[in-house]
Amino acid sequence: MSDTAPETAPAAAPQMPLFFSNVVGVNPSETPDLRLDRTTGYRFAAAAQWVPIGLAEFEAAGRCYPILFTAGPDPVPVVLVGLDARGNLFIDKNGAWRPDTYVPAYVRSYPFVLIDDQSSGATYIGMETTAEAFSNPDAARMFEDGKPTQMLNDAVALCTSSRANINAATAMARALATEGLLEEEEAAVTFTGGGELRVRGFQLLRADRLAAVSDATFLEWRQRGWLGAIYAHLHSAGSWARLIELASVDLPATPTERS
Repeated sequence: MSDTAPETAPAAAPQMPLFFSNVVGVNPSETPDLRLDRTTGYRFAAAAQWVPIGLAEFEAAGRCYPILFTAGPDPVPVVLVGLDARGNLFIDKNGAWRPDTYVPAYVRSYPFVLIDDQSSGATYIGMETTAEAFSNPDAARMFEDGKPTQMLNDAVALCTSSRANINAATAMARALATEGLLEEEEAAVTFTGGGELRVRGFQLLRADRLAAVSDATFLEWRQRGWLGAIYAHLHSAGSWARLIELASVDLPATPTERS
């Protein structure tokens, strides 16, 4: 297969945060009986082919997934979790993430997300109103006497940490792009049971260009804690094999072309 092979690409992040479609602020006066069930699983992420990751996650994530950078002038580091329209290969039919596999913090933060109010400059905690995690009337309460419970405080802390780490990773990615180290690539994936697809629209760091970075720049990157993440990205190339292995299971006889 060649030009008619299916394509998949970790496109630039959408305007609405990934996994979210109807976000409202978390407010005890409007939802005083809000309850959260963390056992509902990850069905919300089943269609995802990529997930953003933070700087502190590169080492753990790279052992499980290929780490890529989105295409375009403002690259974002992501992990590739799927190769075609079947979506996330690490979530089973019951919504469980594969055991012994790192779950990105962005995924664990759901159904909460930090929202910036452009008019006031304030940041507040938002939630996805349609999330399955809010459907259990017997789950843990988010408010007691109008005040946040520890569970809600922990959720806010996770969202805050996740966003700070993703912002740090994005700053690193843009610095790599500025230095000319990132290059758009294409991967041809051949399955053991037959069939092929092409993964396009992503960038990788060119290891051969890393040596050309000035000593001053390299030292700055070391001081900012970027070197471990850079090498974790390079080593994550070994995770393609597992992704292809998972995609080979129950592979459709004739994959559908995707644009």
